Amino acid sequence: MKKNIIITCLVMAFTLFHISHSAAQEPGKQEAELIDLRIDLAASKLELLDSRMKLLEEKPVVLDGKLADIEDRMAQIESVPALLQEKYTALDSLEVVQQELLKELNEISNRLQLMEKNTSAGPGTISFTNAGAYTPGKYVISMLPVRLFEGTMELAVERVLNKGNALELSAMATYASKKGFARYYLANQKLEYYNADRADYLPYSSENITGFGGSVAWKNYLLARTDVSYSAPGGPYVAPMGMFRRLTLSGFDHIYNEEEEIYETVEVIQYLNVFSGGFLAGWQFVFWDVVTADVYLGGMIRLSKYDGEEGFTKYKALQNVDFSGVLPTIGIKLGIVK
Repeated sequence: MKKNIIITCLVMAFTLFHISHSAAQEPGKQEAELIDLRIDLAASKLELLDSRMKLLEEKPVVLDGKLADIEDRMAQIESVPALLQEKYTALDSLEVVQQELLKELNEISNRLQLMEKNTSAGPGTISFTNAGAYTPGKYVISMLPVRLFEGTMELAVERVLNKGNALELSAMATYASKKGFARYYLANQKLEYYNADRADYLPYSSENITGFGGSVAWKNYLLARTDVSYSAPGGPYVAPMGMFRRLTLSGFDHIYNEEEEIYETVEVIQYLNVFSGGFLAGWQFVFWDVVTADVYLGGMIRLSKYDGEEGFTKYKALQNVDFSGVLPTIGIKLGIVK
């Protein structure tokens, strides 16, 4: 459009110069040229108006495009806060999760530190953690049911010293009679006593065995220091142990009196000391945090000695109460956690 205006102005300038140069020419010719000039000027104005009209027609289209672009940008700007809000919400959720994880890590760290203190603590220090399926107790009171069939009541008290060690003390009271639970046990006893008149050992029928005893064992729980799910008094263990029993054996023997040719009944009373020592290996299970079942096996050396005799007994049957030798041991104890 600017180019057309410049050309029109040049044409008009040239025309005015031509008119002034030819002013001396004929009046008719001058008027004709002036008319042509006006026609050209009118045509230029029409072209200028036409260009302006075209420009006005193009401007709404351009403005519409710019408005559409502005609306798109506004929509994008409006969508940014929603995205930011979503990201802020996600960050808040992650922060909550992080706080929970940090809390769990702190609890685990505190448990590990407490376990290390328990492991390094000496005997006499009682400290417990909640690692495992149950909470360890300070005491386990148990009994050996099999002993009842031997006429003996045995009660054991196990005291937990720390996470991996416990001390067990037991007391035994014996009253075995042929009329009680121990009748089969007494029937299988092959007992002998020394008869001074005959200077020989003679068998006799045992009627009663009474007495008392006790034992001590140190339980070392094997997995308590390596696995957090195990803690005294539960899990596998090994235990050195020692036991002592003081028993009174009584019965009767029937001896034939050759002078009077009759059988005489002789009462036999013997006092027996039993010493035992060895090792046990077992597994103590804890159910519902209250009931325990201690399954064990092992071996020990047992030495039996009667009062009035110089040495320990020899060549006795394995089931005898006065057996001396290596004795295998197996059993189960039932108890409660206190």
